[in-house]
Amino acid sequence: MPKPLLDTALLMAGRAMNRAPVALGPGHVRVAATEADTTADVYVYGDIGGWWDGIQAEEFAKEIDALSVDTINVRLNSPGGVVFDGVAIYQALARHKANIVIHIDGIAASIASVIAMAGDEIRIAEGAHVMIHKPWSFAIGDAEVMRKEADILDQLESGIVDIYAARTGQERKALVDWVAAETWFGAQAAKDAGFADTVVPAKGKKDAKAAHARSAMLPLFQRTPKDLMPNAAEGGPAIREFERLLRDGEGFSNAQAKRVAAMARAFSAGHRDDDQHQPPPAPRDEDGQAAAVAALTRAANTLRTLSH
Repeated sequence: MPKPLLDTALLMAGRAMNRAPVALGPGHVRVAATEADTTADVYVYGDIGGWWDGIQAEEFAKEIDALSVDTINVRLNSPGGVVFDGVAIYQALARHKANIVIHIDGIAASIASVIAMAGDEIRIAEGAHVMIHKPWSFAIGDAEVMRKEADILDQLESGIVDIYAARTGQERKALVDWVAAETWFGAQAAKDAGFADTVVPAKGKKDAKAAHARSAMLPLFQRTPKDLMPNAAEGGPAIREFERLLRDGEGFSNAQAKRVAAMARAFSAGHRDDDQHQPPPAPRDEDGQAAAVAALTRAANTLRTLSH
């Protein structure tokens, strides 16, 4: 399937500073290969890019470009993140001469579903999920600022749909509808819709569900399946983690962080309440929720710019 390369000069303007990962874990990438290997294994586990401790696009691209192998196995388990960083990571994989095999181990949601589209072959584990949705953003300013932000989101969504269309072979209208509805695909549904080529059977009943990424972003999506939601008893409301990211990553005051987090929680809760009495949508597509990540990301970036 074709892997289109897009002009990401504009997107890279929002690139965050790099943090060199030291170990595999949430928000880290690990590359396993030796000089004698013809195959490299790349683990992309955790949030993508941005102002929190996510996987940074520049560091990832350097790691990938340095690989001289025939096959790159990308192990993907991510709830998404920053649109800019995710598209840049997609590009780094798509332009590499090696055969790219994407393994969706747990979840490829939001912009992580775009990264998955870089695969020459996409394998999804039974029990894993793919989610696509509209990009999100926050902005503070006058009417012109708001209109400009909406135009940017429309452009981002169009580019994401282009990537989906090229890899899945789906009609653009279907993809646009899926993105608008925040659509979640189980393994077989993802294969049927073209977001994966192969379903990897579970080892046995006790292993039927792949481990899912643990992230404060999952509760902020509109249609996250209940079985993917974090257990409140294990870690408390995810909104507090978002507040921490705003304070520690963006330098917001405690009051500012609480206000932005409250806005995100209210927006998410409002959509969940509205959707309770509606039938679930047909299997749909991605970056509405890259939206979610884009939303939170661009929101934070916008607020950060205004605060400096």
